[in-house]
Amino acid sequence: MKVLHALGALSLAVLLGACNRSDSERSYERPGVTNRQPVVDSVTVNRLATARCDREQACNNVGAGQKYATHDVCLDEMRGKLANEMNSYTCPGGFDRVGLQACVSAIQTEECGNPLDTIERIDKCRKDALCAK
Repeated sequence: MKVLHALGALSLAVLLGACNRSDSERSYERPGVTNRQPVVDSVTVNRLATARCDREQACNNVGAGQKYATHDVCLDEMRGKLANEMNSYTCPGGFDRVGLQACVSAIQTEECGNPLDTIERIDKCRKDALCAK
C-alpha cells in the first residue's frame, strides 16, 4: 500500500513539473526530434509566387531572352525565395488572410518600372502586415 502511495505521489510530481515548463521547452523533448525546422505555408507561398510571376509576365520579364525564360521557371524561383521568407519562424501564428490578399493586390498593381526583388519592399507585404495577430 505504501508503495502505491509513493508511486502516485511520484507520478503527480512528474506531471506537475511538466506542466510548469514552457511550450518551447516541451517542444524540444519529443523523442526523435533533434532539430526543429520551420513549417512552410505552401498556400501562402503559391499565392505570392503566382502574383509575383503574373506581374513579371505583365511587365514583359518572362519569355525568351528575358529575366525568366517561362512562367514556370519564374514560379519555381519565386517559390524557392518565398519559402525561405514565409515560414513558421517568420509568422509563428500563421498568416492573416486579409493581409495576404492586400499583399497580393499590391503586387498586382505595382508599376513595372519598380524593381520587385523582395516582397518586403511593399508595405502591405511586410511581416507586420502579413502575420496573424
